[in-house]
Amino acid sequence: MIELHELEQDALTEIFNIGVGIAADALYQMVGEQVPLSVPVVELTSQRGAKRHFLDREKRLLCAIRQTYTGEFTTDAVLMFPQESSDALVRMMVGSELPPEELTEMATDALAELGNIVLNAVISNLASTLSMSLEGSLPDVSVISPEAVFTQRAGHVGVVDESAPVLALMIDFELSTQRASGYLAFLLDTPSSELLIGQLTRYVNAS
Repeated sequence: MIELHELEQDALTEIFNIGVGIAADALYQMVGEQVPLSVPVVELTSQRGAKRHFLDREKRLLCAIRQTYTGEFTTDAVLMFPQESSDALVRMMVGSELPPEELTEMATDALAELGNIVLNAVISNLASTLSMSLEGSLPDVSVISPEAVFTQRAGHVGVVDESAPVLALMIDFELSTQRASGYLAFLLDTPSSELLIGQLTRYVNAS
């Protein structure tokens, strides 16, 4: 399992922090409300380690927005938060005056847009900083158990490799009505992980 050295850890945290800031600005432009996002806690681990650590924090069903990015490496990027927080997030996106039936109809599209904003901001900043090319799929929205988050990858149906790398981020969303913990994970295969860390090492050495 590849490990991040301290300088690489710091650099990756800063890259993701900038991406999260870009996402917060984009959300503000859309909803007219400041949405502070905390500095992400970044960890490169395995599916087994991420699952164990994650289950210590979260037992509830999760609303997950997933996009697959391909190019110089491949990753499934997943933005998730507790399912009961989804109504607040949807109302933030579409307005607070909608009746429940209309809110339900718009929920999937609103959550897909939310995920698209956050994931693309983070991935785009990562790719541009490390001089890499990546393209994302359309977002997919689902409700998923915490146990299953780190064992589903596009093109890997039915294949579970608990030693496969996971780049996990923990982010807090501060909404006007409530606080929601957000989680962002990048599921990688070993070649993609090695390529990403190699490019990060070159970036750190050149800085």
